[in-house]
Amino acid sequence: MQIKESINDVGGKAATLHNMAYLAGETGDKARQLDLYLQAASALAQIRAYVDLVRVLSNLGVADASKNLVYFAQAMWLTLRIQAPLASTIYLIRALYNAVPQGDELQALLGVTAMFFCKHRGKGHPQLKELQDISWKMIAEAAARQGIETPEAFKTWFTQQRLNDPEYFLPRLNQRLEEIVGDGWLFDQLSVNTNLKKQCDK
Repeated sequence: MQIKESINDVGGKAATLHNMAYLAGETGDKARQLDLYLQAASALAQIRAYVDLVRVLSNLGVADASKNLVYFAQAMWLTLRIQAPLASTIYLIRALYNAVPQGDELQALLGVTAMFFCKHRGKGHPQLKELQDISWKMIAEAAARQGIETPEAFKTWFTQQRLNDPEYFLPRLNQRLEEIVGDGWLFDQLSVNTNLKKQCDK
């Protein structure tokens, strides 16, 4: 850590903090683990290393059950704007899906977004079938929790909820994520080179 700081290697410092956080968690020092993850997130936000920041935010969501929605939501918000690896994206979506109250509208939005990412980022991916299955299961469960039981009812529900329209469901998901985070952001939203419309237009 001292070496990384002495040469102003912020990325190296963040990676070291991340590894130290993992080790702290392995030894049961939860408070230190969370503090180190937060330091790593701050360093990564400083250098705009957003793919790595998503990973740290996801780990924070796993490590801190009291704030898991806030951390997962921030990671997902970033994922809507960057080219994160597909597998880690779908696993993040599933983690957030599982943290959301059953029957919440957000579950359907997450499931259909996972399918959207599989369609537009999954060509040639070796795990595509597995990731599509995970995505479809989320959508099917979300529908069942809304009382949708037949294929005909599912088709009607899917259309009525506008889950076939990325120009609706992606901005709606973005809105819900921002509501969840509130004033708990660990990075400057304005510094993110964001264009959600590009995703909608794919």
